[in-house]
Amino acid sequence: MFNLNTLVQKAQSLLDPTAPIHKSSDLHPSKAALFRLQFRLPDSQSPLHEITAEFSYPAASPARALNQATDDKSNASDRNSAYVGKLHLSESFLCFSTQPTSFHSSASLSSSTAFNGQTHGAGPAGNGFTLPLVAIRRVERIPTQNALFALSLTTSNGFITPSGSPTGNPTHKFTVQLAGSRQACERFCDGLKRGLREATKDAGNLKAIVSQCYSEYLLADKAHKDGEKPDAPRKNPPDVGLGLLFGFPGDAKKLRDKSKMRLWGEYLRDNGRNLTLIRQPTFTRLLRVGLPNRLRGELWELTSGSLFLRLQQPNLYTDILAKFDGRESLAIDEIEKDLNRSLPEYAGFQSDEGIGRLRRVLTAYSWMNEEVGYCQAMNIVVAAILM
Repeated sequence: MFNLNTLVQKAQSLLDPTAPIHKSSDLHPSKAALFRLQFRLPDSQSPLHEITAEFSYPAASPARALNQATDDKSNASDRNSAYVGKLHLSESFLCFSTQPTSFHSSASLSSSTAFNGQTHGAGPAGNGFTLPLVAIRRVERIPTQNALFALSLTTSNGFITPSGSPTGNPTHKFTVQLAGSRQACERFCDGLKRGLREATKDAGNLKAIVSQCYSEYLLADKAHKDGEKPDAPRKNPPDVGLGLLFGFPGDAKKLRDKSKMRLWGEYLRDNGRNLTLIRQPTFTRLLRVGLPNRLRGELWELTSGSLFLRLQQPNLYTDILAKFDGRESLAIDEIEKDLNRSLPEYAGFQSDEGIGRLRRVLTAYSWMNEEVGYCQAMNIVVAAILM
């Protein structure tokens, strides 16, 4: 049988022998691959269960909700919100999105040739969440008149008490109503129960990652300043880059960094933060407004999915540096040549501290991905990230 795709691939190989040939798996990616791209999940995850659901999120504290209603009516859609979409369960994550998925619901895990989404995994667009199961503290089934199964979920961090103060014992919950047959709902709940039981072993990783997130410091520091927790000990801010030591690039006033920090602080206060963040319409608008310098790295990690990779292996970076300490390679020689040519106009890269950080990141990557190792201009990319 005549195959046009094969003919096109042969023609491309004759015109440009160095061009990569797309495999059939690239043309028809598996459902698991599309699921991981959709929610930016690690390669170890695959879709185990999925079901139509309605996600309901509570309003902010009464005082804050009143202030927001009078100050900014555009955010009214974020309060007492209810969204209909697909709820997905993998080995370690519970995901919800109002955007149609990039694979057909009847497709198998091994292959998928039917799509009903925009792209082959457009990332975590739409309203919803990507929650690690280890971050879910409690799941309760609640009685409702409209749904056979309604679940109330409480996360381990990222929510506020009715008084508005961050707490280690969150009282705010959100509900998910499952829409499907009793058999499908029971199957989903059984899978969720097993996943939650298995996720308890990652509790130590969760604490380690959350303690390094600036959003935790931001909200705790604000509660201290507002007098909500006057007796709480003041913590030092986590390391968010060279900007804390040598100043962030650009003019803070022109960039309106304080205004951005205030807006993001309010959103994180009401909608969870880091691993328990809820995506509502305001989240997309704030991304377009811009990221404050101190939250930039955390939000980059969250939206790209690298925060989930770090949750699985929080010590990978330090372990690689320790494993290959003292070893030499061609990539390391090339790295040393470019270190002092990496954004030299920035004060941080005129110091031993900045050069040391740059060296460690480039060296660790060269050992982790030995096929690539190091190539020119990688130092510029890493230097920009480290600022």
